[in-house]
Amino acid sequence: MKTCIRLALLVAFAMGWTITSTARDLAPALMQSSANVAPVADNMTPYRALAADTLAAFKANDIATAKKKARELEVAWDGREKALKKKSPDLWGQVDKAMDDFIKPIGGKAPDPAKVQAAYDGFIAKLALAANH
Repeated sequence: MKTCIRLALLVAFAMGWTITSTARDLAPALMQSSANVAPVADNMTPYRALAADTLAAFKANDIATAKKKARELEVAWDGREKALKKKSPDLWGQVDKAMDDFIKPIGGKAPDPAKVQAAYDGFIAKLALAANH
């Protein structure tokens, strides 16, 4: 009986070690493959894309393009999100304010890149709340 118990413990230990080793070896591959998956498109995708274009132009010090893209973002948002405004006025207001906080400094003199990035991040977070809402 003791031999059977020892043998069972040995087998369980060996299998546990194998499973742990396999999981450790597969983890980097799984993380890499999930990083390569494109995000799923939703009703906020056009606004995320315009915001990303605006930020990219700003970071490239192409202020004229950044301003143009910021204006496109504002016009697109104001013209197309009437359904969200009607369905959830508070959420629409949060997204609208976050967008204004992001695009307003771009039109000003010498905007702080850290503040623009933080405002962008805040806007993207609000868009995530509104996605498919």
